[in-house]
Amino acid sequence: MNRPPRPLLRLLLPLLIASWAGSSHALDCKNAMSTPDINECAAIGQKKVEDKLNLAYQDTLKYFNDPEDAGTKKSLIAAQRAWVKFREADCNAVYEQWKTGTIRTVMFIECMQKRAETRIKELEDYQPR
Repeated sequence: MNRPPRPLLRLLLPLLIASWAGSSHALDCKNAMSTPDINECAAIGQKKVEDKLNLAYQDTLKYFNDPEDAGTKKSLIAAQRAWVKFREADCNAVYEQWKTGTIRTVMFIECMQKRAETRIKELEDYQPR
């Protein structure tokens, strides 16, 4: 069997990869039907919520820059670290509950998103109105 020379493979491989990537379909999250598409859409939504969570956390920390607020800021940072660990453990339990089904990833992501949305509200409660 004839194999292409290695230099030719080095030239063709990037082109093949680019053509495969270019042929992928546009993701329509409103009409996602396949498990990979549903998971990808859930991950996209989760990324947006994570960005909001990080922004809310950073915004909240800004309110505690006075030296008299050092204790509050330190406690808030410790609470956030504990919350991150709690959320991961809690959502891992959800994943385990659904581990035999294809819905497991979506259930995990949904758990992470719900916990983040709740935490965003909690962090906003720290901020003066």
